[in-house]
Amino acid sequence: MIKLIVGTLLLCCAFLVSCTHIMSTQEKSKIAACQLSCENRATACKQTCRNNCPRCCQFSTKTTVTNYKHYKHEVCVKGDFLTLQLNSFRDPLQCRKTTCDCRADYQVCMQACSGMVYKDLRPVCP
Repeated sequence: MIKLIVGTLLLCCAFLVSCTHIMSTQEKSKIAACQLSCENRATACKQTCRNNCPRCCQFSTKTTVTNYKHYKHEVCVKGDFLTLQLNSFRDPLQCRKTTCDCRADYQVCMQACSGMVYKDLRPVCP
């Protein structure tokens, strides 16, 4: 009975030791090269990106205010009552999908280097 327990323990220990993964220098160099590639892509993205989420939200707010002021002026010139409010000119879906998000792309790239990409739901614009 004791031999069976000891044998089982040894078998479990051997199984656990075989499950541990030790990175070789070749794997480490591949990960380092991948991360360096992510850094280069992020730098290039920051230089070329023009329509990211904060800029889109800022432009959307500016456009909304401009359109509302134009509407308000036209209504006042006619002598009518204001029937629309500022939010009537806001398009909530305008910045739903921007053309580039360098920070998110960088995070996904770095996660891909390690082998797993984690996704979670976040608000569209801060």
